[in-house]
Parts: sequence; structure tokens; C-alpha cells
Amino acid sequence: MKTIDAQKTTEIITQILQDESKGFLSSSCITEKPKAISYPMVSDFDEYVKNHLKIEDTVHYNLQSHLYKNFKLTADLVPNKKILTQEQFEEFEKKSENGGFSFWNWLETNCENGYSSISKPIFNETFDLAYVQLGTVCGGLCGGGEERIYELINGKWIEKESFGSWIS
Repeated sequence: MKTIDAQKTTEIITQILQDESKGFLSSSCITEKPKAISYPMVSDFDEYVKNHLKIEDTVHYNLQSHLYKNFKLTADLVPNKKILTQEQFEEFEKKSENGGFSFWNWLETNCENGYSSISKPIFNETFDLAYVQLGTVCGGLCGGGEERIYELINGKWIEKESFGSWIS
């Protein structure tokens, strides 16, 4: 049986992918680990997230933080997208350093609308509030993303707040 965290993660990511099919997550490729995401320019990320989600239980938050940092998207979560792995990005970097390889040309040929990223949600203790980061890279100076708080209302995740937006 799935844990409540795994169940809620699947629910919210599935819903965000549907809701954002013409927005931040419209590309045909998505990263296994978040890449097209701007991390908050805050001195204490943990306190920042705990405050936004009103998390008081440190043990709960520490587990959520661990799951968030170690999360990888899998094909069962994003069946209609090509997953770009961390290993592929490392290979792209090596090829670029050796010359003769352009990541942007590869991206244009292999991924419609660039690539997207979504973080693992961080949930509050009752799993009815979630912090998520999402974004897209569509070229060298093309992309955007934001941080969001979602609230579970009547079985549907509703975007409650959007902040930390960036665009290039």
C-alpha cells in the first residue's frame, strides 16, 4: 500500500501536469530531478517553507525535506513525457566541454518546447497544503518558473499562492 505521502505526491503532480499542459509544463521533456527551478533567495529555506505551510512538527518537516531532496520523477508519474536524467545532463556537459556539441541544438531536436521541471511537493502535517516549485527552459535565454502553495479542497489541489516567479 502506498504511503500517504506517495499517494498525495502522485495526486498533486498528476493534477499540476494536467493544469499546466499549456503553461510551465508544456514541453515534451521533463527532468528527473528539478533543474528549471529558481531556488528562493532566502537565508533559511527550511524556515521559509515551514512558515508558508504552517508546519510545527520538526520530525515531519525533516522527513518531508529528505523526500524532497532525494525525489526523482519516474515514467509512471509522467507517462507522456521523455525524462531527462541527471546522467544525461552530465554527459551533455562533458560533450560541450570537448567542443562540437550544442545542448540547445540537441534540445530543439529532441524536446518540443524545451524541458520542464517540477519539485517533489513538501506537505504539511495534514497533507492538505503543499509547497511546489515548477519551471521550464525553452532555450538559452528562454524560460520561467515559480513557487506555489496548493491547498487540497474537496479532493482537488487548488493553487492558493504563487510567488518567487522568474522569467528569462
